[in-house]
Amino acid sequence: MEKPPLFYVVSAGSAYLFGGILALHDAARLATGFFVGIALLFLGLTARELYGRGYASATLLIFVSCLGTFLRLHQMVPDVALLAGLAAGVYGLALARRTFWSASAALGAGATVAFLGKGLLGPGLLGLAALLLPIYGSWRTRRYMTVLGVAALGAAIPAAVWMCALYARSPDLFREWLITNNFGRFLGLTRIGPHTPPGYYVYTLLWYAFPALPLSGLALWAAWRRSGDEAARMEMQLPVLLAVVMASVLGLASDSRELYLLPLMLPLALLGAKGIDWLPVAGTKAVSGGTRWGLGIVALSIWFGWLVLVTGMPASLQATLLAHQPGFAPEVHWIHVALALTVTLVAGVALWRPAQYSRTALTQWAVGLTLCWALLATLWVPYFDAGKSYRTMILSLAAELPGEGCVASLHLGEPQRGLLAYFAQVTTERLEKVPDAGCKALFVQGWRDTGAPAPAPDWIAVWEGARPGDHKEFYRLYRKDVAPAHAVVAFP
Repeated sequence: MEKPPLFYVVSAGSAYLFGGILALHDAARLATGFFVGIALLFLGLTARELYGRGYASATLLIFVSCLGTFLRLHQMVPDVALLAGLAAGVYGLALARRTFWSASAALGAGATVAFLGKGLLGPGLLGLAALLLPIYGSWRTRRYMTVLGVAALGAAIPAAVWMCALYARSPDLFREWLITNNFGRFLGLTRIGPHTPPGYYVYTLLWYAFPALPLSGLALWAAWRRSGDEAARMEMQLPVLLAVVMASVLGLASDSRELYLLPLMLPLALLGAKGIDWLPVAGTKAVSGGTRWGLGIVALSIWFGWLVLVTGMPASLQATLLAHQPGFAPEVHWIHVALALTVTLVAGVALWRPAQYSRTALTQWAVGLTLCWALLATLWVPYFDAGKSYRTMILSLAAELPGEGCVASLHLGEPQRGLLAYFAQVTTERLEKVPDAGCKALFVQGWRDTGAPAPAPDWIAVWEGARPGDHKEFYRLYRKDVAPAHAVVAFP
């Protein structure tokens, strides 16, 4: 009960619609692209509303080429639904200075999507920013307050419907969602979620928000230095306030993960779009040169490593790479190679000459990152999948499961339970929840250094293993309906 169901409903619908064309997990993953597309659309509209025409493309390039967003926007996580809702809500706040119904609709819909995507965090961020905006004269109007009232009413209705439905279904689950997974995690009253040392977000932002963070700093510095440029300072009021609110809320929260920084990239990208126009000539040359040489060398290294894997030359380097992924069998996938060559040629044209203008340098940075990601996604996915995927391990395990009857589990993580159901159509009875399940098979998750011991001596180990190349996780299958002399099937 960590998050409301919007992202999962959309993923299920995507899997249903496109599951006959794509693998089910790939069809479900299209939901990520759907929400990211909404986020980019409203982010571009916000940039145009605040700064005028010509800034939407720069804002989007900065947003998608930040190192943190570049990694996370490909993943199937509910945070992309939160991002889409926040982007729509921010657009509503920007519109509220000059329109009524459009601003109310965007703000209300954004708050609804953010709530149904991840819970109270999104509406809380939008609400806090909305209440603070009247410190600026542009938003200190009766129309703006009416916009807030209409948007709040529009967002409250679907949120209340879902919460009432959840409470009617189970008051215990409602309390688990509201108290444990919202207030409890934020205030640190539960042990759920990751906890990191103080200052984690400060040093994480240095790489996560690059290049938006330095460009934002440049925009603020330039606006402050130009005492007569009041218009530029007014244009940046909304993104500055949003950045302060989001950073403050994240800093106060007990839980901390770099994924939680994703919403902060929205205002930083908006600020960075102003900073790119004030980038000096030396900065333009540095961005262009760093992209052409730095990311160019990375791309060549990716190509070289792949050639080593498939050709076996030099043999010592291939042996080193294969030692990290023992389950990988080198093979050339010609469609992947053709795509990788095409992307390399297109990127080569864009990166061939040094950029003369700051926006061209920004485009080159985005192209260089895309090139490196595309090469990894085409040439190296089989290599990474050999060590990351649970498919082969679970199929080996499934051969040792009883033909009928329940299967119990102990210490089995949520992702592993989901993948066991997906690959082997097995849903386990958790001994943590049902101690007297009475199953004849038990699947235990543990660690390489501690093993995966059974809870009682009458369990007979019949299988043990882990993902190929995984030196941390360890799994063991026990059964009660076999002879003690039954040999353990080991999976590497």
